[in-house]
Amino acid sequence: MSWKVIVFLILAALLVIFTVQNQILLDIRFFHWEITDVPVAYVLLFGLIFGFLLAMMMQLPTIIKLRRELRGVVRELEKSEEIKADKDEVVDSEGVSMGSDYKGGFFNEES
Repeated sequence: MSWKVIVFLILAALLVIFTVQNQILLDIRFFHWEITDVPVAYVLLFGLIFGFLLAMMMQLPTIIKLRRELRGVVRELEKSEEIKADKDEVVDSEGVSMGSDYKGGFFNEES
């Protein structure tokens, strides 16, 4: 079993224990709305989810900006690959250009 599965199972067990131990019912009032008999576990779970979504929304502009920058870098790399492919130079496996007049190795018989 991978460590992620083990951590997930431990957290799930802790959540079940927490839910079973906290069966207290609350009344929630927010402005003119009122919700009665809500378990404490649901209130905390809703608060965690809301906080997570709020944090993601705060990071959304940064994520969008980084994606745009990544797309620009990918476009530049694609353009440089196209330029490299347009050249008639022979490039060996180490990335060294042999020049357009390269005919073969050192022991070329056509010399």
